Parts: sequence; C-alpha cells; structure tokens
Amino acid sequence: MKNIVVILFFTSIILQGFTQTKEVPFTLDDRDRIIRTEQQILTTNEKITSLRNEMNAKFEAINIKFDAMDSKFESIDSRFEAIDTKFDAMDAKFDAMDAKFDAMDAKFDAIDSKIGNLNWGFAILITIMLCLFGFILWDRRTALAPFQNKTINLENRVEKMENAYREQAKHDPAFAKILKHIGLL
Repeated sequence: MKNIVVILFFTSIILQGFTQTKEVPFTLDDRDRIIRTEQQILTTNEKITSLRNEMNAKFEAINIKFDAMDSKFESIDSRFEAIDTKFDAMDAKFDAMDAKFDAMDAKFDAIDSKIGNLNWGFAILITIMLCLFGFILWDRRTALAPFQNKTINLENRVEKMENAYREQAKHDPAFAKILKHIGLL
C-alpha cells in the first residue's frame, strides 16, 4: 500500500513538471492593455486624491461643530453633576427606607413562621379528628356486626317458620283460618 502511494506521489510530481514547461507568449495587445490599465489607475488615483481633499475639508468643518458641541456638553455635565449630588442625597434616604423595609420583612418572616406553625397544628388536629372518625366508624361496625348476624339469623328462622306454617296450613284448614286472621297468609 505504501509503495502505491509513493509511486502515485512521484508520478504526480513528474507530470506537473511537464505541464509547467510550456511558455506563455506576450503580445502587443497585452502591452496595450497594460498601458490602458496604468492610465486608468492614474486617473483613479487623481480622483481619490480629490475626494480625500474634499473629505478633509468636510471633516474640519465637522470638527469645528463638534468643538462647539463639546463646550455645550461641558455646561450640561456641570448641571448633571449638581443633579447627581441631589440623587446621592435621595439614595441616602432610600437606603434608610430600605433598612426599615428590611426590618419589616424580618417581622413578616417571623409572622410567617408562626402562621406556618399554626398550619402544622391545624393539620395535626384535622388528622387526629379524621383518625378518630375512622376509629368510630370501625368501632360501630365491629360493635353492630354481632347484632346484624343475630338479626339475619332470626329473620332466616322466622322465614323458615312462615314456610312451615304455610305447609301446615295446606293440610289443616282451621290452622289456615287462624293464619289468615293474624295476617300471615
């Protein structure tokens, strides 16, 4: 693989040598073209010089105007310095107010922490009440369960007795008359 790369490298170098040995002829048209280009460059340089002179004149006029504006800005700066001293006095007052607000914030934080403690207390009380309510429901169900079972058993026994009475009433007409009179048939 290395041999192939080396052979290709040297082959490309040799082939480049053949391509560069060809001479380029220089004609009269080329010379005329160069002369015209030099003339165009000279006229362009003259135009640039005249533009530069015009720009310098305009910049000098602008500099004069800027100097006048600088003097006006200096007077404005002195006014702003007077205003700055007033603002410094106001900043001192605001700093005093900030200190008062910080003290109020500390008081509000203390109140917030107390309210937080109250919220926890209420949450604990509500939890205890819900637990107590759940315990009461559980207790009632467990206390009533034996009575419900006895009631169901008694209802089953009464139903069985009614069925037995009806069977007996089918065979004994006097007994059937008594059950009709009582309202069981």
